[in-house]
Amino acid sequence: MKVLTAAVQVRFAQALLGAWLVLGVTGLVLPQAHPLLRGVGQDLLALISVLALALVVGVPLGALAGSGPRWIDATLSFTTDWIAAVPVVLLFAFVRPAGVSHLGSLVLLGLLRALEVGWVVRSALLRAARLDTTWAARSLGYMPLATFLGQRLPAAAGPALAHLALTPVWTFLLDGIGSAAGLGAASSEHSLGALVVRPETGAGGVAMAVFAVVSSTWALHRLGERYGLRLARK
Repeated sequence: MKVLTAAVQVRFAQALLGAWLVLGVTGLVLPQAHPLLRGVGQDLLALISVLALALVVGVPLGALAGSGPRWIDATLSFTTDWIAAVPVVLLFAFVRPAGVSHLGSLVLLGLLRALEVGWVVRSALLRAARLDTTWAARSLGYMPLATFLGQRLPAAAGPALAHLALTPVWTFLLDGIGSAAGLGAASSEHSLGALVVRPETGAGGVAMAVFAVVSSTWALHRLGERYGLRLARK
């Protein structure tokens, strides 16, 4: 029964993400689409952009920090500590006056997310090191690259995917807080986060926007957990 329930949850998560994908593409394609659909489309665009950058930059960075030269680990630690000390909304307050475009904002969000993902991957690899008595010897040059890519890195996939699953909520809050504070949305002025703080948005629109973000986050987390475990078992 438990296996069946897990399988049903995965199927439901896939269907839910598919539905939001269709609605998001509709909001991007139709010029006169409902503001809610436009918001879903803008959030979808931001999600894809941020996830792509976070994976392409964050995973290799975390792998190097967790098993490579010591200076990379120290640099990543210093950078993530500095970013954590400065709220992202305040960071955008300094970036916006510089004339950063919409694409530049997405790149900045992706790089910020990449730093977080890199730290998660790095931490997962170091946890594996403490559990594996052969890690110390292998880290000195006795571990083949195929072993690292086939065993060590997949072990960090679960934590990384679980962290990335929170991206919709992350961008939603940034857009909402930035818009409410008068700094502008982090990803797009038409995003769901910017939509919910507008005075003309009714309670129904706010509820639908929150539902879209929460449900997509749950679906991403469920699928990330499923495929992260699959990668770790290989």
